[in-house]
Amino acid sequence: MRIRTEFEAACPPDVAWRALHDPSVAAELYAPFLVMQPERAFPVALTTGTEMRARLRVFGALPVGAQMIRITDLPSAAGADWPRTMRDHGRPLTGPLALLAEWRHEMTISRSRASEHRAVWTDELHIGGAIAPLFRPVLALMWHWRGRKLRRLARNWQ
Repeated sequence: MRIRTEFEAACPPDVAWRALHDPSVAAELYAPFLVMQPERAFPVALTTGTEMRARLRVFGALPVGAQMIRITDLPSAAGADWPRTMRDHGRPLTGPLALLAEWRHEMTISRSRASEHRAVWTDELHIGGAIAPLFRPVLALMWHWRGRKLRRLARNWQ
């Protein structure tokens, strides 16, 4: 099952690409509802080879699971600057989402056709397994929220 959101960000593609690699942006996505607490300090940037575990807590108090984050920047088409894709090969380790058999997350930044000073951000999650249909509505709502939050955050990334 695929859950996807796409929006035009009010910043150039290179700025969106840097923000995608900024751990503080990742931590801010679900705040204040979900707080991401890394087991060790956040790295300076989420780059190819980054591997970290993070705990998720509702309002910073109630544990809801742990997540493994494994980052790979995928190569663009030969000679092309855009689009660029980051893949998180991680997955939920504990908590309800760990029951899913498949978890694949990709974020792609491309140039807007309307303006070179705007980026198109695509955020796609693939989930699978027998219980995936039960999780899809909740995750679709979360992805919608992520998109709205990212749009708001992008206004300040200049």
